[in-house]
Amino acid sequence: MALTTLASVKAQGGILQGDTSRDAQLRILIDGVTSYVKQLLNRDLESQEYVEYYSGNGTPVLMLNQYPVTAVSLVCVDESGNFGAGPNSFPPTLNLVNGVDYALMSGAKGNGSAGFLRRIGAHWLRPLSRQNGVLGTLPGAAGGNIKVRYTAGYLDIPPAISMAVNALVLKQASMAAMGGAVASMSYEDARVSYFDSHDARQVLGSIESVLATYRSIPV
Repeated sequence: MALTTLASVKAQGGILQGDTSRDAQLRILIDGVTSYVKQLLNRDLESQEYVEYYSGNGTPVLMLNQYPVTAVSLVCVDESGNFGAGPNSFPPTLNLVNGVDYALMSGAKGNGSAGFLRRIGAHWLRPLSRQNGVLGTLPGAAGGNIKVRYTAGYLDIPPAISMAVNALVLKQASMAAMGGAVASMSYEDARVSYFDSHDARQVLGSIESVLATYRSIPV
């Protein structure tokens, strides 16, 4: 799903809605810039359901990959889960109970806004291992022992994001009109390359400052 619309780009750029002469180009740019911004933020943004596997970290707090989290429908802990690879992994009998075994933590912008899941009265267990010559135990290999099904993302993309995407789309359209077109734009690896590196740095710098508060930092 794109982070903006053709109508929004036209409105921000002062392009008449009835002027369809560059619609095909703008749609291509919208898709490419959307992919780039998602890569820049290291997260998806649209509201959707996810089923993901995590490995216990030995603490009471688990950070989900996507946020804001609006609902958690399933949390299951199976010490032999192995990322769901086994035919009998994560049986319903091992499901945790919301409010009893886990809870969605409140963030600065409300419950679930930061994507943290708290284990109540326990830790998210990580398997331990023993090594010859070492008296104590050591953290074991990540075992994919936690399964989470949850809904995360925005029902309406924040205006700051849409405006930033519009700005980059319009800049690229302007560069193309002046002969400074996009050198390449790949959908799959979400890379944008430009003929004019100075313009690229200038535009991306302004957009990055706008989007900084939405960036997910891997942990």
